[in-house]
Amino acid sequence: MKRFFRIPGLLTVMVLFLSAVSSCVEVGPVQEHYTLDTDADYEFTYGIREFIEYDAKNPGGINLMDHFDFFDTFKLKFYVEDGKFAYVEIDNGDLPFDEFGFTLPSGKTPCYYDEVAVPHVIKLATGETIVEFNTGEFILPFSLDSKKISYKITFQTLDSTREGYEK
Repeated sequence: MKRFFRIPGLLTVMVLFLSAVSSCVEVGPVQEHYTLDTDADYEFTYGIREFIEYDAKNPGGINLMDHFDFFDTFKLKFYVEDGKFAYVEIDNGDLPFDEFGFTLPSGKTPCYYDEVAVPHVIKLATGETIVEFNTGEFILPFSLDSKKISYKITFQTLDSTREGYEK
């Protein structure tokens, strides 16, 4: 008689579990590879969307973007030729620090998209990493003087000469 009551109880638990699992919202895959959708030549400009500071008191990070005007002066311009990253032009604007950790080249500089690195990165022809492509966005994690504080810049497209681009 006890077995008879265990089976309906087990079935009820299984039905509830399957209902819970099937009602979860399915999230699409995160883009891990940057694709240029055309073989055309064009350029696009990025600016800073978020500037996050991480420290012991803010392990989830705090966005400093609204606290300083100089973040809006930074520009990162990519030139695409034959559907591949070919050049980059970096304008550090009025940022009072060096987030790249190397001397920035002036003017249009050769670059390439490194698909072997994980996460994928865009590098200068000399090998220095400019940005990472992670979770569908261009980002730049870095530290300055302190080992206890780190930063992450997330970029957004400001403008593009690509046909069909709309802001």
